[in-house]
Amino acid sequence: MRHDPERDAAAYLAGELGALRRLWFERHMLDCRHCWAEATTARQGRMLAESLRVVAPPSTRERIRGVAELDTEPQRRRWPYLLLAGAVAVLIAVALAMVPRLTETQPAPLVAAAELQSADALPLGQEPGPPLARIGAYVWRGTAQEELGEIPATVYSYADPDGRRVLVIASARPFPRAVAAQDLEPAPSWLAEVDGASMLCADKNGTSWLAVATDEATALSVGRALELT
Repeated sequence: MRHDPERDAAAYLAGELGALRRLWFERHMLDCRHCWAEATTARQGRMLAESLRVVAPPSTRERIRGVAELDTEPQRRRWPYLLLAGAVAVLIAVALAMVPRLTETQPAPLVAAAELQSADALPLGQEPGPPLARIGAYVWRGTAQEELGEIPATVYSYADPDGRRVLVIASARPFPRAVAAQDLEPAPSWLAEVDGASMLCADKNGTSWLAVATDEATALSVGRALELT
């Protein structure tokens, strides 16, 4: 008997076959690898789409529903493939939603701190003195008073023999949490990348501290030297 595996599988899964035709097709699939493959592929695609339907954005769900409800004969014959394409679209939408939103704007005080770390020069004085005179290879070079996004802060500048700079910033007001920050112990300490600078933030004895370095390892070393982590 001549038949169309794509059309018959689509009609079977859509519930469009009568009782006798459905029974025939179910028995037929046991001996026809083409119909079995068409029905299996389409069923898997539908299950995948249904499992992801809830988390897909409303606009994506509407586009997929519109494709699935096309009732012209050429589109009906391609229904299993359209459904699989819809499932792939849902997967892409979910994957994009799970990506950390690193493109969000970082808080202004943190952006200002990153700019200070990369600045050519800072207006440094000798008061107040630093929390530590030396942090590893980095030696205190002076102190500046700055406004970081409306947060008044004391900036202690350190440099190593090669001229690499590390900033230790203290404020009585807490610094905002960076976008995509990684939690550290003790909470609510965190580590993050902001505009090319590595930052470690922690509160201690009523003061909010921010260590700003060129790399994560150095920022962590500063945090340990200050006993922030």
